[in-house]
Amino acid sequence: MNLDESGPGDSAAPQVKPLLRTVLLADIVDSTALVERLGDMRAALLLQKHDQLLRQSIQFCHGQLIDKADGVLALFERPIQALDFALRYQRGLRELGQAEGMSLRVRIGVHVGDVMMWANEPQHVRAGAKPFEVEGLAKPVAARLMNLALPGQILMSGMAQNLCQRAVGELGEAGRELRFVLHGRYRFKGVPAPMLVHEVGEPGLSPLRAPDSGPKAWRELPLWRRPPVLALELLLVGVLVLGGVWSTLRAPPAIAFAERDWVVVADLQNRTGEALFDDSLDTALRVGLEQSRHINLVSELQIDRALARMQRPGQPVDRQLATELALREGARAVILPTVAEVGGVIRVSLEVIDPRSGVTVYSESADARDAAQVLDALDDNTRRIRGHLGEAIAAIDATSEPLEQVTTGNLEALRAFSLGVQARYRGRLDEARQLFEEAIRLDPSFAMAHLQLAFMRYVDNDATGTRHFVDLAAQNRTHLTRREQLFLDAAAATLDEPELALEKFRLLASLYPEEFRAYGNYAWFAHYDLLQTEKGLAQLTPALTPRNPRAGQAHYTAGVLNLALDRYAEAQNHFEQASLLGVGGFNREHAETFVAQRRYADAARVLALDSATGSDVVDLEMRLIDISLPLDQGDIAQATAVAGQLAAAAAGASELHRWNLEGIRLSVRALDPDPEFAADLRAHAAAQAGRLADGDVLLQRHVLFQALAAGWMAANSGDTVTAQAMLDVVAGNRLVDTYPANAGMRRALEAELALAAGDPGKAVALLKRAVTLPGASYFERAVLARAQYAAGDWEGAATTAAWLADNRGRAFAESTSIGHWQPMNVVESTLALKLRAMALTRAGRAKEAGEAAARFAAAWPDGENAAIVQRRFPAD
Repeated sequence: MNLDESGPGDSAAPQVKPLLRTVLLADIVDSTALVERLGDMRAALLLQKHDQLLRQSIQFCHGQLIDKADGVLALFERPIQALDFALRYQRGLRELGQAEGMSLRVRIGVHVGDVMMWANEPQHVRAGAKPFEVEGLAKPVAARLMNLALPGQILMSGMAQNLCQRAVGELGEAGRELRFVLHGRYRFKGVPAPMLVHEVGEPGLSPLRAPDSGPKAWRELPLWRRPPVLALELLLVGVLVLGGVWSTLRAPPAIAFAERDWVVVADLQNRTGEALFDDSLDTALRVGLEQSRHINLVSELQIDRALARMQRPGQPVDRQLATELALREGARAVILPTVAEVGGVIRVSLEVIDPRSGVTVYSESADARDAAQVLDALDDNTRRIRGHLGEAIAAIDATSEPLEQVTTGNLEALRAFSLGVQARYRGRLDEARQLFEEAIRLDPSFAMAHLQLAFMRYVDNDATGTRHFVDLAAQNRTHLTRREQLFLDAAAATLDEPELALEKFRLLASLYPEEFRAYGNYAWFAHYDLLQTEKGLAQLTPALTPRNPRAGQAHYTAGVLNLALDRYAEAQNHFEQASLLGVGGFNREHAETFVAQRRYADAARVLALDSATGSDVVDLEMRLIDISLPLDQGDIAQATAVAGQLAAAAAGASELHRWNLEGIRLSVRALDPDPEFAADLRAHAAAQAGRLADGDVLLQRHVLFQALAAGWMAANSGDTVTAQAMLDVVAGNRLVDTYPANAGMRRALEAELALAAGDPGKAVALLKRAVTLPGASYFERAVLARAQYAAGDWEGAATTAAWLADNRGRAFAESTSIGHWQPMNVVESTLALKLRAMALTRAGRAKEAGEAAARFAAAWPDGENAAIVQRRFPAD
C-alpha cells in the first residue's frame, strides 16, 4: 500500500485517506497469563514464534498489520483474505500450543467498512508511534465482534460473511469443511443499529454455537423472551386459565406485512406429474403478483445469486429453503404455490408463510376442471392473497388483469417463455432467442415474448429487428400488465423520442418505486442519447441498492457516468463494486478510467480480465480501446493498423457496425492521410448520405452523426465541397436537433467550414455560447479552441485547451454514436496541450507555456514529428 508521508520538517497534518477495507481484530485468550505459566525465557521464545507466524500469515494473505501491541489489528482488501488469515492463524497457534503442552486459542472479529487511515511522521515513528493509524466505525465494530467471540471462534458481520461465503471456493481444500452459522441479531454498545452475527469455522475445531451476551454485546430476543415480559406472562397465566373462553375466540394467525414489503416466491410444488405446469405457473404467479404496487417480489435472479452465496446453486426452492432465503434477504413473507389432482379436479393452492416462525398464516385454494382453467384458478388465489397481505380491494381491482390476458392462455407457450427468461439471465442468448420465438409460434399475440426479443435486438443495434418486435408488442399491448405497458411505452420512445422516453421511465419509477429497470434505463438513455450525464447519475441512485438483482450492471453504468464527469475515484469504486457483484466479460470503460489518468499499467491489468460476453457485437464494441489506447500514447501507426483489423472483423456484424467501424478507421487515417484517403472519405460520405434516404429512425440517428463526422474530416482536410454536401444532406432532419451529439457535430462542421474559409470569428461565434449549454459535446470545444487561436484570442484558446486537457474522462466516455468519435476526442485531449502551450507563448506567459509543452512531450514523446502536429501547428 502506498501512502504519502510528510517530510521531517513538514508541519502539516498527515493526509487522511478514506478506504473501504476488511478489518480484523484478534486476541489470544489468557495471553497475560503466559509469562506466569511459562517463565520469562520460554514466554519470550514463544512470542517470537508467534510474531513470525503472524507476519508470515498476514503476508501470505496480502494483509497489512497495523498494530499488535494489545491484540492483532490488520486490514485486508477482501473479506476472504481475512478469513484465510484467521484460519491459518488459528491452526498455527494450535500447533504452537501443542509444542508447549498448552492450549492457545484466539478470539477473532471481522467486519467490512470504511476506515480513515494516515501515516505517522517518521520522527514520531522513531519515538515509538505506529507507522500507520486506523480509525473509523468499522474498527470498534470488529472489536465488539472479537470481544463477543468464544475462545477459538471467528465472528463476522453480515456483509463480511456474504462476501466470504461467495468467494470461499478460492480457499480450495481449506474451504471445503467450513461451516457458516448465523447466530442471530446482536446489539453492540456504541453501535446504533443491531447487526447479524455469523460464525465461520471447522466442525470439531470451532465452537459453532452462539456466543454469550455481555455488557457490551447482547443478543436481541423476541419480546416474549425478555425477563420483564416473562414475568408478565406468568401473571397472565392465571387470567388465561380463568378466561378459557378467550382461547376459543382468538383471531386467526396474521403476518406483519406493510406496503412495499418483500416476498419470496418458492418453486411450484407440482404433484400432478404434468411437466407443462413446471416453470409456466411459476412465471404466471410472478406476473400476477407484479401487477401489485403493494407487494415487492424478490426476483429470480436475486434468489439465484443468494443460492450461489449459500453454496447451493441450482437447488430447488422448497418451503424450508424459501424460508431461509426470506430471512437472508429481509423478506416479510414466503408464498408457496402447489398444484395437485384432488378428486378428479386440479387444485391450485397458495400458502403465505411467516419466515420468522415457519408457520402458514394464510392459505387459499381454487379448483380447475382441466388444464385450460388452471390460470383462472391461480388468478383467483393471487387476488385473495394480495388482499390478505393488506392491499385494498379497490387497488387490486384497479391494477389486476386476468393472467390469461396479460400472459398467454397457452401453457406450452408460457413454459417456453419462462425457460427463455432463465436462459437470457444465464447468458445463453441463442437459446433464449429460440425459446422466445417458440413461445410466439405457439401464441402469436404473446406480447411479453415480443418485448423480450426487442430488448435482445436493441443490444445488438439491430434497428429493423428492434422496431419489428416493439411494433408487435404494441399491437398486442392489451396482453401486457400495466407495468409492462409502461415499460413498452418507454422502450418505444427510445427509438426516436429520447426526451419522451425519460418521462416514461420516470413515470414507471414513480408508480413502481422498486422497478429498478426504470432507473437504470433512465440513466443509460440520459447519458447515451441526450448527453445529460449528471441528471442520469442522480436518477440511477435507487438502482444501486443490493435489492436490485441487476445492481452490478447499475454500478457499472454509474462507473461510466462518473468517468464522463471526470470523477475517477467514484468511477473506480463503482467499477469495483460491479466486479464484486459478478459483472464480467467487458471492462473497457473500467480500463479507460485509468487511461484517462495516463495510468497505463493499471489499464493493462484491467484489460487482462476481459472475456467474451456472448454477444459478437458487444465484443466488437469493447475493442474500441485497442484503437484509443495507442492513440493516447502517440502511436498513430499502431492505431491505424488496429482500426483496419477491426473494420475487417466487422464483416459478419450488423450493417450499422460495419459503417461505424469504417468511419472510425477513416478518422484515424485522417491523422496521417495516405494517398487513397481522400477518395475513400468521399465514397464513405456519399454512402452515408444515400443511407439517410431510406434508413430506419434508429439507424438514421447514427448515420447522421457518421455523415456529419465525414463532413468534418473533409473540411479539415481541405475538401469543402464534400463537407458542404454533408451539411446540406442533413438539413431539415429533425433527428439532428433531437440528439445532442448530432447537433454538436453539425456545429463543429459549420465552424470547420468557417475556419477553412478564413473566418475564425464566425467559427467562434458559432461555438462559444453553444459549448456552455447542456448537451454540448467535447469535440465542439476542441474546434472552438482552434478557432479562438486562429482569431488571435490567446487567453480564450488557452482556457478552452486547458478544459480539454483536464476533462479526459469525458473524451473517453461521452456518447458519440457507438464510440464513433472517441479516438478523435482522445487525440484532441492531448493536442490541446500543444495548443495551450502555443497560445500561452503568444500571450506572454512563458512559464505556463513551458509547463503545457512539457506535459505534451510527456504524453507524446515523439509528438513533434507526428503528421497531425506538423499539419495543425506549422512552424512560424
